[in-house]
Amino acid sequence: MKILIANTLYFPDEPGGAEVSTRLLAEGLVKAGVEVCVVCATGTGVDHVDHVNGVKVYRLRSMNLYWPHQREKHGRVAKLIWHAIDVHNVMMSRKLSSIIAREKPDVISTSNLSCLSIDIWRLAKNAGVPIVHTARDYYLMCPTAIMYSRGKPCMRQCGVCSLYAEPKRAASSRVAVAVGVSRFVLQKHLESGYFSRAARTTVIHNCVEPFDGPAPPPRTRRYAGGPVRLGVLGRVSPEKGLEVLLEQLRADDTLQWTLAVGGAGDADYLRSLKAKYDDPRIEYLGHVKSGEFFGTIDILVVPSIWNEPFGRVTMEAYSHGLPVVAADTGGIPEVVEPRTNLVFQMARPATIIAKLREAVALLEDPGVHERLREYAGRFDRDAMVAAYLELYESVLGDHAVERAVC
Repeated sequence: MKILIANTLYFPDEPGGAEVSTRLLAEGLVKAGVEVCVVCATGTGVDHVDHVNGVKVYRLRSMNLYWPHQREKHGRVAKLIWHAIDVHNVMMSRKLSSIIAREKPDVISTSNLSCLSIDIWRLAKNAGVPIVHTARDYYLMCPTAIMYSRGKPCMRQCGVCSLYAEPKRAASSRVAVAVGVSRFVLQKHLESGYFSRAARTTVIHNCVEPFDGPAPPPRTRRYAGGPVRLGVLGRVSPEKGLEVLLEQLRADDTLQWTLAVGGAGDADYLRSLKAKYDDPRIEYLGHVKSGEFFGTIDILVVPSIWNEPFGRVTMEAYSHGLPVVAADTGGIPEVVEPRTNLVFQMARPATIIAKLREAVALLEDPGVHERLREYAGRFDRDAMVAAYLELYESVLGDHAVERAVC
């Protein structure tokens, strides 16, 4: 079996969880004996092919007004033109067509297609190759891919987004199987009319990245009373909800705490945060290694306002034995360890303090760290790869039946 995976970026370009998940899937399939090639976009150099851990990677120079993954500001008109080209990028389509003809994959597995083109679905259909699409974000529904506006998550597509996304919605009818990394993100797409002709839809959760070498050693930091060390990890931006957490912590005078903020963000936004919440208990660490960061905190907090499709950082924290207090937004509640159930209501942000107290009490249980590690083990790479393999094989079986009938 040969699988062609298409995603906007690929290792070493990994700004977010979607790119990490794509790499883990590709390398896991290779480990399982599957031939895998990946096609992705790049903003520099020329089209070229390299090999990464057994995966053949086509890196295609983006053909649009600008490369969107640089911290460069562009005017509204330029953005509108960029998105108009991106929907059906003729030049990228020609490159993709050539790769499909050369590789002759059995299944094409797509994720985020920004900078590549949704036209890959038409090309696959014309080549007689079944398509499996994984919704890892809201790229098909919203130009920003996060469905967040004016400080709130979008409950549905606005008029502008609906107009922008109509060609993508129509093209998605070519997808044979639609996968969501959570029930939430899959349902969002289905409710808006995506994947209308898909033979099936399913949920395959992302996995935790395997540790290099043996599992992490038992936690060296043990909470022994006094101020609890809280942590927030990830991109520092308004939709991540750090301000929600800070407002509640500073309004409460019963919980003793310190807070470590790991992650980079817009310089202006960071300056405004530090000025507004000038508090010696808050430490901004910038970019950090997640494993080292988790070793310095007692509890991870995930206060996301936007509807995160999955929330990988939750599972990463569990793999280090950390309790997680998380918002009830997007797909996050689906992966919160059910026995702890440390989920607060974003509509009632004051509930975060009660959940933090529950988490502090939980730290008194000497077995909690091991229990959380065991729970994270359910989301390992082998389980995710096995689920995709089963799905690809069933798609090929259905495709063979269809061709026989025709």
